[in-house]
Amino acid sequence: MPDHITVVPASTRTGRETIRALLASESKPCVRGIYRDTSKAPTDFIANPNFQAAPGDISTGNFLDFSRSDAVFYVPPGIYDGTDQGEWAARIAKNVKNSLRDAPNVKKLVLLSALGCQHEHGIGLIRLNHISETILKDAAPEVVIIRPAWFQEEFASWLDMAQSHPPVIHSWITPLDYKVPLVSIKDVGECCAKNLLTETTNPNLHILKVFGPRMYSALDIKYAVDTVIGKEVELKGIEKGQLAAYFANQIPERYLQKYVDLATAFLPGGIGAGDLVYDKFTYKGQREIVDTLYQLYGKPA
Repeated sequence: MPDHITVVPASTRTGRETIRALLASESKPCVRGIYRDTSKAPTDFIANPNFQAAPGDISTGNFLDFSRSDAVFYVPPGIYDGTDQGEWAARIAKNVKNSLRDAPNVKKLVLLSALGCQHEHGIGLIRLNHISETILKDAAPEVVIIRPAWFQEEFASWLDMAQSHPPVIHSWITPLDYKVPLVSIKDVGECCAKNLLTETTNPNLHILKVFGPRMYSALDIKYAVDTVIGKEVELKGIEKGQLAAYFANQIPERYLQKYVDLATAFLPGGIGAGDLVYDKFTYKGQREIVDTLYQLYGKPA
């Protein structure tokens, strides 16, 4: 079982939840979180004697020292400053791969990716993850690629819409009864922690999907919102042809089509729709979306 685990970058949402799960585990590994600014490390992590915040920058490769690590968890971050996403993904993945090459003690890399990332085109923004997978699939003796479903936490915006005037939720998931997998970031973090801690008798490349306890339609999510806020709201679907206009109010123009491509990739007939099924390579989380929304709303379930 790995005794020393590095999480990079540690400031990401999934990085934080993975660190939290590692520190709570019975095996008590030493966890090293790499931050560009170590002052960003949460105080509860700093207070734990098994945690160390270390400086490092994946954009340059500076101080990416994995030499004392048995396992590494890498979360490829997006960038939205105008930099080409493909160029960015390749650069940072190569920096991580070079650092792994210089760290012979690392036996396992766990890589956070996304559903559908076996495809090179037609997946919008998550092409960044496809590039990361391609570069890092053989970067350690064992590589585990984690492909989670959409995060339940992303639907916090539905709570905001439900409290607008008039209270109307607009859903890009259509038809409204079309079911997709959703998963909480906490469940993803726990899955990643388990895979970092588990020793395998068959080291190689492993690919694992991470879903929540069941599939949800827009109607199901709307019902969860109704339950959390204590009133019924209206739900309207956004058809595929209207997605660009809808996202234009939220997304910089440079990335607009990539958002549309990502959304449509998993709708009926999309390139990734076939991935939206539970199978023997699916880790099943436990948290229902209503519980996640209660937590985001600041109200006990």
